[in-house]
Amino acid sequence: MDTGGVLARYDEQVRGRVPAHPPPGAVIECDGPFVRTHYGTHGTVDHGPLPRSPAGGTVRRQLEAFAACDEPVHWKVYGHDPAGQGEALAAAGFTAGPERSLLAAAFDRLEPPGRAGQRAGVHSLNGGRDGNPWWAAAHTLAAASGPHASTLADFEADGGCLWGERDAAVLLERGKVVAAGWAEVAQGTDFLLVGGLTGPHAEFPRAWRALVEPPEQHHRHLHRPVPYCVAEAAGELRTALLAAGFAELSTVRTYSWDPPGTPPADRPVGLIGPRAEDLLWDRLEREFGFDPSIARFPGFAAPAPCATWRLRSTLTDELDLIVRPALVANTRPGGHLVWLDRQHTGYTFDPHRVGSPGAPDWPGEVYPNGDYYLYLHPDLAFGTFGHPWEETLTVFGAPLLAAVEAELTALLGEPVRRRD
Repeated sequence: MDTGGVLARYDEQVRGRVPAHPPPGAVIECDGPFVRTHYGTHGTVDHGPLPRSPAGGTVRRQLEAFAACDEPVHWKVYGHDPAGQGEALAAAGFTAGPERSLLAAAFDRLEPPGRAGQRAGVHSLNGGRDGNPWWAAAHTLAAASGPHASTLADFEADGGCLWGERDAAVLLERGKVVAAGWAEVAQGTDFLLVGGLTGPHAEFPRAWRALVEPPEQHHRHLHRPVPYCVAEAAGELRTALLAAGFAELSTVRTYSWDPPGTPPADRPVGLIGPRAEDLLWDRLEREFGFDPSIARFPGFAAPAPCATWRLRSTLTDELDLIVRPALVANTRPGGHLVWLDRQHTGYTFDPHRVGSPGAPDWPGEVYPNGDYYLYLHPDLAFGTFGHPWEETLTVFGAPLLAAVEAELTALLGEPVRRRD
């Protein structure tokens, strides 16, 4: 493998990359060659190779952006970066983490593992988060190891497992979880990026060949071949990966800075877990009589007080301008709401931390654009229900209804149904 050529590709394609779709709850800002990603809980600074070490004023500008949000920040410096970059970060208050090797392997040089039995080998955690005891074991191992290129918690918050793109897995020996690993394909690049491996086990990269060489019927998501796997490693893990066919491209060290304030405990927007979402839909069916149908209406019996308006397809943004401020006003600071889209991904979010400059966008919209759209308090104390087939909007819960009724009636006309 041409390590110089692979490193050049990595620098060009991966470092400083702005993804087409930011992770849930993340806001990306570009400042010349620097890419700042705000997750709400922490942030990162990324960039490609620089012609010279960043000046002190440039470093301070990045810190000021994160300090304004009370976000800790992590900044990776590579061994082939300009001399003095680590010193410039240290002078600005960053703390240097341990040095690791940046390793790469060509997948066609990694021997695929044998088919895993039910009680041994590498097992993907794709296909179910809740109720899977292997996830708990993976988290325990991840917390006791590292540092990792990215944490398992961030892997989950960024979207978790997704066939053909992202995977977390465990290694079983005699039915016991002995190691865990997680990785993702950097879309549009030549690389699968290993987020973390909790022990010196090269079985994981070998197993992840399935991510980049899936069966033909699953091949459509890959717009280009993914020939390389990249990992950050030290100690026994580095030794194991080198023995399995990896080669060293460079070194990498993470510099970290903590703000004087306290960072938020969670991201402003997150994916709602499948189990939690299923429970919400079950409650809506049981307590609200939700019965999805394109012909039987209304299929939703909200508790009193509630009102239902007929919608017009030309009025979409106007609904958001009326309903969203009322949702914010009826949610305590630090509280959360849920947005559900039938048969699609649901989100949980803090309405006080979305929709403003520098914050992530609101998840979803009020107008039911093709499916049932719902904004809900997690306890179902209030919310909205958009019916795409009946072309109606129902608002329930006394405080929320009082806040929006006059404006919705002025916009849409008198309600077609109401319960007081």
